[in-house]
Amino acid sequence: MNTEPVKIPSAADGGTRLPDPELAAIVVQLRRIIVDQLDVRIPEAQITSTVPLLEGGLGLDSIVLFEFITLIEKTFRFEFADKALHTAVFANLEVLARHIHDVLHTPAQPRT
Repeated sequence: MNTEPVKIPSAADGGTRLPDPELAAIVVQLRRIIVDQLDVRIPEAQITSTVPLLEGGLGLDSIVLFEFITLIEKTFRFEFADKALHTAVFANLEVLARHIHDVLHTPAQPRT
């Protein structure tokens, strides 16, 4: 098993290293959603895996964040749990990718 970290591609080479290639792939997909599908004018070079998505970073507002959440749910085929809709989950793409990865790899709980 390869334990070397995977470099996340970034136009500015400002990404970070994640140990799991699946996480890196999720970050790339999230970056593509922001660049290609959201109505924001943010150069891809500014969208690294660790830049804050909200204040002090990309500054995504509530309307754009709602659209981003909707596109994430459609792309990854899951719904955010109400308790997951807090700013900590959207700190940056790395944190968000880890959350998505965890959701996708956690068995669904039976409903009672």
